[in-house]
Amino acid sequence: MNDLTLPKTKIFFSARELADLARERGITNFPATERGVRKFAASSGWNDLGPGRCRKRAGRGGGLEYHFTLMPDNLRAALEGREIRAALQARVAAEHNSDDRKIAALKVTTLPPRARAVMEARAEILKAIEGYAIAKGQRRSWGIAQFLAAQTEAEDRQEIESRRDGGMALTEREADSLSRPLLLTAGFMVSRDRIVVANDRRGKPQVGRSALYAWFKARDEGGVTALAPAPTKEDQPIPPAFGEFLKFYARPSKPTIADAYALYARDAAERAGAQPMTLTLTQVEYILRERMNNIEKQVGREGMLTLRSRLPYVTRTTDDMWPTTVYTADGKTFDAEVEDPVSHRAIRPEITTVMDVVTRRVVGISLGRSENQKSVAEALRRSCVDNGICAIFYVDRGPGYRNEAMDADVSGLMGRLGITKAHALPYGSQAKGRIERIQHSIWDTLAKRLPTYIGSDMDKEAGDKIHKLTRREIRDFGRSAHLPTWAEFVRLCEDMVAEYNDKPHRGLPKFSDPETGRYRHMSPNECWAAHVARGFEPVAVDPSDEDDLFRPYEIRMARRGQVQWNNNTYFDHALVPYHETRVMVGYDYHRADRVWVREFDVHTGQPGRLICVAGFMANAQRYFPISFELLISVET
Repeated sequence: MNDLTLPKTKIFFSARELADLARERGITNFPATERGVRKFAASSGWNDLGPGRCRKRAGRGGGLEYHFTLMPDNLRAALEGREIRAALQARVAAEHNSDDRKIAALKVTTLPPRARAVMEARAEILKAIEGYAIAKGQRRSWGIAQFLAAQTEAEDRQEIESRRDGGMALTEREADSLSRPLLLTAGFMVSRDRIVVANDRRGKPQVGRSALYAWFKARDEGGVTALAPAPTKEDQPIPPAFGEFLKFYARPSKPTIADAYALYARDAAERAGAQPMTLTLTQVEYILRERMNNIEKQVGREGMLTLRSRLPYVTRTTDDMWPTTVYTADGKTFDAEVEDPVSHRAIRPEITTVMDVVTRRVVGISLGRSENQKSVAEALRRSCVDNGICAIFYVDRGPGYRNEAMDADVSGLMGRLGITKAHALPYGSQAKGRIERIQHSIWDTLAKRLPTYIGSDMDKEAGDKIHKLTRREIRDFGRSAHLPTWAEFVRLCEDMVAEYNDKPHRGLPKFSDPETGRYRHMSPNECWAAHVARGFEPVAVDPSDEDDLFRPYEIRMARRGQVQWNNNTYFDHALVPYHETRVMVGYDYHRADRVWVREFDVHTGQPGRLICVAGFMANAQRYFPISFELLISVET
């Protein structure tokens, strides 16, 4: 016996049962008749065995029963095989019943709302009929007859009530009927509205006898889901002519249905001899409304980037990552005008933002006139110096991130810092959603705080007024008092970053605030500090390499030991031999007290040997020493 055999619930068998088994299995060495089995048992001495092997048969008819261990081996094997088959059949039946229940549940969930409402109303009526019949001790047919009578009574009563409300006189019988409880509600507890829904026929408040019997039969054979009405019609294939219509409808200009159909009809009329027009405007509207989903309807009318915003996406988690594992960066043109540090004209600066993906902390920014290799490299350099070197730099494929300054084997910033750069796929801005969101959270907010905001939602009249005012002031005075200076802009940006890093972020874990006791989200700075408390240590840039890393450089002329940058003067004695010579001046917007001056390599156009670090106004002295001024005051 294997593990599929059911436990034996019967171990004693009568002579008839043994004969039937032998005849069923075709066993030749055992009698196939009841009389033959009795003779075989008597001759084999079965009848003389104790009650453990042979016992009297209980119930009507009497006789003897024999234990299954007395059977010949082939007969016992036949018995065990029958039990195995019975076990298999029982198991398969159970699995089928389970599958049927799952399929029935699936069918219910896939039903349209109207079909599901009809199914539920019909099931409610059938349950009410059965319950009423059982309560009265009657059969189902009696309950159906009573329900039909209750329907007729309800209709008659409604008619009498309408006559009474209309002022007509009622007979004594009619008045008496109104005083009696309505069987439809008092007995079956089914409302008239539910009957209308179950009947699935507009305005018909009664269910016929044949319909009730058909519902009972369908439910008994196929379950409750069989009560759902069949679809009114099968979905017909979309006609091939609809593809011709899409040539005029699926365009980026997004023409209306009527206009696209007019163009299609005109084109079909010109080709009437070869392919006559068979598609009507009503068919087109029906197909677009009922047969196509919101994504299919937009193919051709929207680009891939817009379509991807409608499609499923993958949520990326950083639960098991440390800070500085991934830095991501992006550039944005500021939506407000500030004063150019050189020409004093109105410009819209480019802001490059670097964010730590794990903690959402802004770790570095760079401000420039455009998104280029200088501003991107400066933002990354500041991020690594101030917060630690990242393992992965995740950016898009813009020119600011794909250049020799970033990727060169020896001198590139990636190689020198040991960073692996990863690019997002084209048209995949959703993959960099975290840094994209920051552009709005920080820089759009800051831009709207300035009077020179020029975003799309700026009031047109106010925008024109400030635009004309700043241009007039620049024309008359060389600069505008209404434009934030570059120094003010840098300060505002730094304050905005600090404000963002200290603000709770919904994408970060929650914790109990020790000051207020409230359960809230962490801020980026708090999340960073939490990782530090758990043992995180950033990989710092070697101090000897900080000033030698790539930074923005501009060509300037050295004169008398001085160089000019951002309308400021920087001096160092090492520049004296370079009088009237072009040099490269490297700067850091966050450290305006100094500049890095290097030789200019005329062959490569790149910065060469470091000459000095020139200080701001390092050659400036007081017009007269304080000691001389004090001496004069004492003498007088």
